[in-house]
Amino acid sequence: MKKLFNNTLASLVDYAILVALNLLATPLLIKYFGVDGYGAFVFLSIFSIYGALSFFDLGMEGSLMNYVPRMVLNGDRRKLQDTLFVSLGYYGLVGIILGLVFYAFGGIIAGRLLHDNAILSQSSVLHAVTIISLMIFVQFLTVPFTAILQGMRRFVVTKGLSVVMNILRYALIIFVAVETGRIDYAFMVILGLTVLRLLVLLIIFTFNVPQFQGIRLRFNFPLLRTLMSYTSLLFVYRLIGLIHNQIDKVLIWLYLVVSSMTIYDVVVRPANILRLVLTVLNSAVIPEVAHLQETGDYPAIKRLYVRLVRFAYLILLPVLAAFYVFIDILLRLWVGDRFVPYSYLSIIILSVYLLLPIGSVASTMVVGLERIRQTIWIPISATVVNIILSVALLHWLGLAGLLIGTLVADISAAIPYLRFMKRTLSFGMMEIIKPLAAIFVVAIAAAGGYIGVRMLLTGMPYIQTAIAAGIFAVNLIVNYRLLLTESEKAFFKDFIRRRTPV
Repeated sequence: MKKLFNNTLASLVDYAILVALNLLATPLLIKYFGVDGYGAFVFLSIFSIYGALSFFDLGMEGSLMNYVPRMVLNGDRRKLQDTLFVSLGYYGLVGIILGLVFYAFGGIIAGRLLHDNAILSQSSVLHAVTIISLMIFVQFLTVPFTAILQGMRRFVVTKGLSVVMNILRYALIIFVAVETGRIDYAFMVILGLTVLRLLVLLIIFTFNVPQFQGIRLRFNFPLLRTLMSYTSLLFVYRLIGLIHNQIDKVLIWLYLVVSSMTIYDVVVRPANILRLVLTVLNSAVIPEVAHLQETGDYPAIKRLYVRLVRFAYLILLPVLAAFYVFIDILLRLWVGDRFVPYSYLSIIILSVYLLLPIGSVASTMVVGLERIRQTIWIPISATVVNIILSVALLHWLGLAGLLIGTLVADISAAIPYLRFMKRTLSFGMMEIIKPLAAIFVVAIAAAGGYIGVRMLLTGMPYIQTAIAAGIFAVNLIVNYRLLLTESEKAFFKDFIRRRTPV
């Protein structure tokens, strides 16, 4: 548990800083890029390895994170070196192809953003397309380095680098927005920092990873076939994830004005904060589960699944209860009154998290368990539901229809994932329902307290804030004191004690 916790903590720091930077930057970028300019920036940003193009690694990243832990456990240095060279060749080829394709079709993509829009600069958007084409290639080259390091369970290295790069990225993008208001210059910043990230990764592998010192370059075709055999399944997983995660933005691009992209980005941001919890909890799971499966320790995998789902709800539900009641106030404080009328949209997407942790943790663990083939029907069916509902409801309810489609799809996947994990890991349903019920009861009580504060203390914002903060603190204390096991509390106490200066 110690190794997993340290890796998860490193991911937490990375993602927490990223979310904080996002929250701080968004109002400034909307102001200086303009509503339409920011919408164009958000849409064009999905054409990266961290957005829609993550699909085009065709599952290789997950395959690396599944096989590298097994190579490390078996001490196979030669195969680790071959893995790096094979994956670099693979990602280099994919990056070149996608960069050229995006450049060829970039004019069409930009044309839709510029259609009937006199505010956006045509030269700025088209220049951004050219920059993104090159950026795609460089970004793909960084993936095998980070995937192998994370497969070796060295998340502290990859996440530490990510923290530094994210701070630089947002600081420079804000500077560019304030000084120029041009999104193409912002993408130039991202390109330059991507090149810097690649150089730093090369230095790390050269001097700080013993398995790759004195590396001999060899293209191992049998190894490529082994990696690709698992990649073929992960490819479908990635395709489903791409459609599910990007369908809303694509439909907005097709049917709504570009300013709707900005509204969408703002209202889903509170939910993205909650997604941070799941992202962090799942970040180190694949190599850990692959390691446990290699040793045949399925009881440990079962305990890990139940514990991660519990931890997810222990963290999510207190925040969710507060968001439900105060989301309009939070939006006003963050981006001003302009977006408060859309706060109901945030409530729709926040509701996804009532059941999402059950399926999210399971969908990540099945990669390490090599059980994708048995579960692939679950995300496929959920994505079909999402597409059908989103398209059908968009013309009727607008953005609300898109978010309702996402809500129904995510909830529909949770139950079959839970049933699959129950069968595979042999645990009783009450082992997970009983502790979750207690967490929900405490959160509902907290939500009732928030409603009382808002109704009874209208016009007294400082008193409201103080009492609401007190209720939130009590919720967290109850979760810690009553809903963690003694061994879990002892572990956290020991962790804090070892890191507290004497």
